[in-house]
Amino acid sequence: MATTAAGTSIESAADHAERVGEESSGWYLYGITRRGPPATVLMEAQADPADGGVADAPGGAASLELLECGGLAAVVRRVRMADFTPAVLQERLRSAAGLEAIVRGHNRVVEAVHAHQAILPARFGVVYAHARDIQSALRSVCDSLLPQLHRLEGCDEWAIHLYARRAVVRERVVAGNPAIARLREEFTAASPGRAYFLERQLREELEGATRQAMVTLAQGAFDCLTAAAIAGQVNPIGPAVDSAGEVEILRAAFLIAREDAERFDAALCSVADASEGLRCECSGPWPPYSFAVVDTEPAQ
Repeated sequence: MATTAAGTSIESAADHAERVGEESSGWYLYGITRRGPPATVLMEAQADPADGGVADAPGGAASLELLECGGLAAVVRRVRMADFTPAVLQERLRSAAGLEAIVRGHNRVVEAVHAHQAILPARFGVVYAHARDIQSALRSVCDSLLPQLHRLEGCDEWAIHLYARRAVVRERVVAGNPAIARLREEFTAASPGRAYFLERQLREELEGATRQAMVTLAQGAFDCLTAAAIAGQVNPIGPAVDSAGEVEILRAAFLIAREDAERFDAALCSVADASEGLRCECSGPWPPYSFAVVDTEPAQ
């Protein structure tokens, strides 16, 4: 059974498509949630106060619907299959503004549902040819997805970027590493010939010790923040050094229970204050994209 944003039960989507001759239509999947969210959830996800609706949403003006199976419900919208062929998607990728608008429409729906109850977000661009394919997929994973939804209920994702000033870390390494401090002193007093070899040795030792010091700082920060979270995930970091001499040493996402938000904020302050030369950026709350992604291949 499918439920529209207005809360009306409708016939099987596959049967409906065959009856009205809409063989070219399919179903765009936003995510999986628990069965039976109130109709107001879909209505809020359907419209955005800023632009009045779904102009930039995948599927255009079609209503959001729920395809239910067991204890799960797929949040979907009817779309034209022709709009999601590989060739069309490649063309959209060439337009940054167009792609951004469509992704924003996808995220808006996920965020609206997330504000009311847990949702497992689908990857952007997942389209099924038939409603029965989605319901079949739900039936096969119901036992595994329901515990995931229970785990994510009342939780948000927070993202952090931790930066270190390389020069500050390097000087701290020199001050706290007797071997490097001794090499620096020897280099200062050495003859030109010996200074050449000492400089090379000093540079290599200092670079290795600085890298290790930043790894240690990043691991300590991650451990501190994970202690205040349900789960944490390390992500690939950005470019090595920016114009201010900073290097990103940690990029991570954390799953935080809403009642623990203040505790996590305190842990963030502790990380930022733990060592001179550190700077932390945090963003959120977000739906749990890093911890709950539905990655099912559509059967088209």
